[in-house]
Order: sequence, then C-alpha cells, then structure tokens
Amino acid sequence: MEPIEQAGRAEIVALQEKLLRLQVENAWNNVPFYRKRWEAAGVRPDSIQTLDDLRRLPVVTKADYSEDLLEHPPFGSYQGGANPVRIHASSGITGEPRPIFCTRADCDRIAALSARRLRAQGVTASDRLQVTLPYTLYIGGAIALEGAMALGAAVIPTGTGAMTSSQRQIEIARNWKPTVLCSTPSYALRLGEVAREMGWNPASDFQFRMVYVTAEVLTAEMRRQIETCWNSVVFDNYGSVEAAASTYECRCQNGWHISEDAYIFETLHPETGAPVPAGDYGVLTVTSLFREAAPFFRYRVGDIVAIWGDPCECGRTFRRMSSVQGRADEMLKLRGISVYPTAIERVLRSFPELGMQWFVVVDRVSSSQEFAVEVETTIPRRPEEQTDLAVRVGERLKQQIGLRPEVTIFDPGALVSREAAEGRVKTSRIIERKR
Repeated sequence: MEPIEQAGRAEIVALQEKLLRLQVENAWNNVPFYRKRWEAAGVRPDSIQTLDDLRRLPVVTKADYSEDLLEHPPFGSYQGGANPVRIHASSGITGEPRPIFCTRADCDRIAALSARRLRAQGVTASDRLQVTLPYTLYIGGAIALEGAMALGAAVIPTGTGAMTSSQRQIEIARNWKPTVLCSTPSYALRLGEVAREMGWNPASDFQFRMVYVTAEVLTAEMRRQIETCWNSVVFDNYGSVEAAASTYECRCQNGWHISEDAYIFETLHPETGAPVPAGDYGVLTVTSLFREAAPFFRYRVGDIVAIWGDPCECGRTFRRMSSVQGRADEMLKLRGISVYPTAIERVLRSFPELGMQWFVVVDRVSSSQEFAVEVETTIPRRPEEQTDLAVRVGERLKQQIGLRPEVTIFDPGALVSREAAEGRVKTSRIIERKR
C-alpha cells in the first residue's frame, strides 16, 4: 500500500489543492477551451486556491466538448499544447468518438494508477494476466495491460473474442495457465460457457485465482455467478477515458476507493447543480489533477453515485464511491418515483432464469404513464413457468424500486428478433411510446 493511500485527510486535501492550482494555471495558459469559459464566468487562476473555490468553475458536459469539436476540428481546443503519444476516445453526444490526447507523462501516471488498482486486489509480479478487453480507442485494455506491466506481471493480450476467438482464448487459458482474467462481466461468463462446451470445467481445470472486471454493470448476482464459474474472487473496477483508473475495489469490496491524489470527485444535485451532502446520491463530476494534455475540470460524467468518507477496514483513507445507481440522463419519473434502468437490471440479474436481453417500455397516455418490463429467459419455458416467473420478478421489483410493473417473459432471442423486424437499433434499454 502506498503512503498516500493511508494519509490523513488534511494531507490529502493539501496535496489536491496544490495539484489543482497547477492544473488551473496550465489550462489558463494552454487550453483555450477552458480559458474562454472561465473568463466568461469571471474566474482567473488566482480565484482557485482551495477545494471550495473549485465550485466557481463552470461544469462541463459532453455537449460542450462536442460543440468545441465542431468549431475546432478535428481535435478541438480542449487538448492543450502538449504533444500526445497516444490518442484515445470517449463517446460524444453525436455518436462520433471524442478524441482525448495523452502525453508520455499522462500514460505513465495512468499506468501507475492502474498498478495501484491491481495491487489493491492482490495482483503481484508473479501473476500472469489474460487481458480480454479491447485494444481500440477505448482505454480499458491499455489500462489493464500497462498497469500489470508496471507491477512486473506478465500480460497475455488476447483482446476480445473478435480479436482472438473464444475457443482460442480457452485454449490459451488452459495451456499457458494465466492466474488473472481481465474481462467484462458478460464475457467472463461467456468464456465459462465456451470452456464447458469444449469439455472443460472452468471451476477446476484452469488456474484463474482472480477475475478483474470492468466496463459493464456488475450486479451482486453476476459477481456470484462469475465467482462460482471460475472458482475465483471477482473485483469490480470503475473509470472512463477521461477518469482513467480513477477508482478501485480493495479486499473489503465495499465501494470503490477514489485515487484522490489524481482526481477530485464531486456529487451534484441533478437539477440544481449544488453539491449534495456526503453520503447522498448525486451526479458524478470529476476534475483531473495530473494531466498535461486534455485536462478536465468539473466534467459531468452523469453517473448517479454517493461518496463515502467513513473509514475502510483495509486501512486506506481515500474516500470511497458507491456503485452506480443509474445515469442522470436515463432517469425515469414513474408515478412520482425516480427510477433508473440500472436498478431494474440489478433485480433482473438476480434471477438465474433470465437472460441478458431486456427493455423497459414506457407508455405515455395523456398525462399518465404506465411502464412494463420485457425480458428474455435463458432457455425456452412453458407458459405456466413464464407466468410464475413474471409474478416473482414483479414482486422483487416492487420490493427494490417501489413499483410493480407489468412483466412479460420472452423466449431466448425473441426480443432481438422483434426489434430487428421493426427496424430498431437500440442504444438504450428504454422504449417510450405515446398513445
């Protein structure tokens, strides 16, 4: 464990304020995107001295970056003057990738943060990591690879199933005996299925002692399924292209520790933008403390989370972030209750009989709303079994989200086939209809 991970609150805050002042000065001098906005807000570098002063800076959204890209193609004015050695991308509101520059120093810092994450989860130089994350504009694969290398561990960079077939992935895992699997939750389960199809028992015929997952929602049920499948401990990881390797689970698996020597995390009220009290849920907003290129200040990530300041049993003093409750831009107001699709997904994933395909259907009738949940099963089931399952799912949803929707159960592939027949390409779990 690094000394900063056990530092007192005053030391952490003093370091954050020092790094924040340096980041603000750099952005004022070298990043026209921010200088323009700060001048309009009446803010200068000497206005930002403490963490409380951070609130003077305007919040930045994806829409702001997308507008800047249109005005200053192809890379925007938010990158700064530093020369990149690598360019990653985040999704923009138009669907086009939003480029994000990384200098050599940026890449080295992110690798060190990734190594911290892996170290906290028990990875050592003696491990071999099979990384099945994509090596693309998405930064996840690079983070896992470079973090492991920074620890001195060996990396087997197989990439996704589109890069190395799932059958070949299993052959490599069987023959080369990696000890850590890096994957998305869904692909970790898929590889288990492929192993069984090939005649292997994933729980006993492989050497994985740990599964590192990221990039998708990991529900408690999915964690249990992966742990049972591979007979391994599962660690969840949260981050983004902007906030790369920013958080990590420790052995206690009680929220994500925030690397507060590299990022400032805030939670804001989704409507007013005011800071919410510690422990309350709000919209995650992130500020970088180290970036030479593409620094960001009060970037509205949009995930609904809470930040906890109480001590963790592991001994780390970095604050922790809760699991993501949903996206601010996906919140549904149903019968006066705020509902996030992520909360519905957690309930659905708690039923092993249900598959991965599901939708929330919202019918707007005049001034009222009705909503239903449509979900596929893992195997075809008799009508009476579907009815019983629908009742149980509805009851569980009532317990967890406070509403009982109409639940309709479909055979495997039925929802995908229907959507394709109707010519819809789904980018959201929510289908809204007006009557």
